[in-house]
Parts: sequence; C-alpha cells; structure tokens
Amino acid sequence: MKNLYFLAVLAIVSLLSSVVYAQGECTGGACGTPYESGGGGCGCGGGSILINNTDMGDTYQYADDFDIDGWEDQFDNCPFAVNADQLDVDSDGFGDACDNCPGSSNPEQFDADGDMLGNACDMDADNDNILNNVDSCWLVPNPDQRDIDGDGLGNVCDLDDDNDGVLDIGDPCPLIVGIDPTLPGCNTDVDEDGIPDSLDLCPTVASDLNADNDGDLLGDVCDPDLDNDGVPNLVDNCRTSANANQLNSDRDSFGDTCDPSFCFVVDNPDSGRCLNPASRFFGRPGPNVIVSIGEIARLRIFTNRPSAPTQYAWKVTKSPDGAAYEVANPVGTVRQSTPWEFHYDMNRVASFVARTPGEYEIELQSALIFEDTSYPGLTSDKQIMKVLVEGGGGCSAINNKNISSLLVLAGLFFVLRRQRNTFGI
Repeated sequence: MKNLYFLAVLAIVSLLSSVVYAQGECTGGACGTPYESGGGGCGCGGGSILINNTDMGDTYQYADDFDIDGWEDQFDNCPFAVNADQLDVDSDGFGDACDNCPGSSNPEQFDADGDMLGNACDMDADNDNILNNVDSCWLVPNPDQRDIDGDGLGNVCDLDDDNDGVLDIGDPCPLIVGIDPTLPGCNTDVDEDGIPDSLDLCPTVASDLNADNDGDLLGDVCDPDLDNDGVPNLVDNCRTSANANQLNSDRDSFGDTCDPSFCFVVDNPDSGRCLNPASRFFGRPGPNVIVSIGEIARLRIFTNRPSAPTQYAWKVTKSPDGAAYEVANPVGTVRQSTPWEFHYDMNRVASFVARTPGEYEIELQSALIFEDTSYPGLTSDKQIMKVLVEGGGGCSAINNKNISSLLVLAGLFFVLRRQRNTFGI
C-alpha cells in the first residue's frame, strides 16, 4: 500500500509537470531566448538566440533570416521559403522547398514557360501542348510546329527558316530559298497584321508593333523572355531589363534594376505599408497575424530610419467585449536593426497574448529620440496592426483530457491518503 501511495503521488507530479511545461513554455518566456531570430518552439514567434542552435557568425537576434526558419539568409538554400531541414535531394544548391525541379539537378533554375516547373523536369517546357522530345522549338511556344525547311527547327526558333544561308533578319524572303524579293510568296503576311513576313519579327502573331527589346530576333509580342536574362516574363520582376539574379532589395513588385523608387515593404506589396528612407519618419508594426488562444505574438517594429534610436509604446485600442489579454514590455527603446526591423534588448521583448478569441487592434506609437534634421518636428508616428485570436489550441492550452486525468488522480490520492491514515502507514 505504501508503494502504491508513492506511485500515485509520482504520477500526479509528472502530469502536472507536463501541463505546466505546455503552458509555461510560451507564457513564461521559455520559448527559446525570447522570440529572437532563429529557432522554433510552439509557434511563439522564435526560439534560440543562436541560429538553429548553431552559431553561424551572428548570435542573439541580430541575424537576417527572412523566412524565420533558423537559417541566416546567406547560409539558407531557400532564403524565402521555410525549410529548417535544408533538404536538397538533387544537390544543386537549391533546397527542395524552393527548387523548381527538386528531383533533377538544375542550378540555373531555368523555367521557359514560367509555370514554376523548371526546364530540366518539365515535359512541355514551353507549354504549347507539344512534348519536348517531339517539339521542333521546345523552349518557344509553336503549337503549329511549322518548319518550312524541314531541318527539325520550327520557324519560330530557326534563325534561317528557308536554310538558304541568309539569316531571316536580313533575308527579304525568309520563307523561300534565295534573296530575290520578286519571287512568288516573298511578301506573304501570314498573320495579316500589315507587316510582311520578311520583316515581321513575329510572323504568326498579329501586332502592329515590331520591336525587339533584347535583339534576339524574336519580336516583343511573341518573345517569352523580353530581356533575354533567362527568367521568363511571367515571373520576371524586370521584364525589359536584364536581371538574372532577380534582386529586389525593397521586396516590392519591381526588381532593383527597374524599380523607380526604393520603399521597403513590411508585409506585402499591395498593403501600401512600405518604408521610404527619403520621406519623413515612419514606424510600422509587423504584418497582421493570426494566433490561437494563449499563443504569444511577438510585436515587431520597423522604421524608415534604420538603427536610429527609437522609443516605442504598444497599446490595445480594440478588443472583444470582456476580453482577457496582456501586452508584455509595452514601453521601451530600441537601437539596432537588421536592416529595417529593430531588435529588442534582452528580456525586453514586447509581446501580446489573449485568452479571449476575436479581433484585436494594437497601436504602435514610435518616436525618434534625436531630432530628424531632414524633417524637423516630424519625429513620431502611430500605426495599427490587427491580431486575430482563434479559439482553442495554442501552446498554453490545457485540454479536457488532462483535466479529467488530474481529477481522477487527485481522487485516487485522497483515497490512498485516507487508507494510509487508517492503517497507520
């Protein structure tokens, strides 16, 4: 009986510990150190102070990790797609999470038709419904498969359609052997757009435009890659300006080589919440978020004055009736950013947690500590972010099964205690 008594006590302590751990891992701040770049842990917004528990050069929260998967961008084989496992089955340098051919090595990631399936594994790379192995122009759409000289190259990708030794661009009769423009059929106009085939850069696509932006002998109206940089128009962030690396420093809809202005996008290009360093001081909270009851949301701070010391204050301006919520560390100062998001001092991370479902609005008040010489007197700003709290779940929730188990064990404990007193154990 004595052993049974101690076993019951041990079971209660064990279950209580698991519940407290489930509840306290987030609410008590044990979700990593706290909510900084890298790591993971119950969806509370971060984890270890070292990137994925390994120090790759930057410690604490001062690391660029765009997708917040625990790998700094310069080491991440998918910097814009979450892949903490860094799997790269075909060893081409692109992780499976962002590789357009995860099973076929293709370090160039070429995708002629822009369907997010790379040429190396796309059975119909130009999406003209003709399989590559029988397509006379497998990288340029030509469903009619026209090949006037029968050399196996379709007219749309054959630089010398009539195979007479004179390139089409200088051939007055590109579809007939010889260069005599008086030959029959020399001045045909297949697409009937008013431009003779001998001069038409897109002879099968009707258009009064006959421009060729990249000089590849394909007119702009039928060229799938207008700037000839290897990135199809459908996914090219600078369609007429070559930028194979697709750099987009401010994360808007334009690549750096064709972007008319720099304005760092906080959440998505359509939100209008961007940070222009040339304008007056602006502070921005992070994107709107969806969390569960009891789940901690880290409150993020962005400004258009990187690393300029900034005071902040967070407060809830809208909440459901009778809501129970808490804002931790709502007031303070931040001094360092990488590059546009500021980092809190150790143990001073501002966060929000609610125990009532519904929609909340949280206001960020931000102000520069020092005067802005470019815009005197304009050193403060107020912005709103929304948090949708969904009922149930969350890493601090105690489910009914745990509660029932606790009640049963508690009853057993008191029964055993009474028997212990009765038998003098």
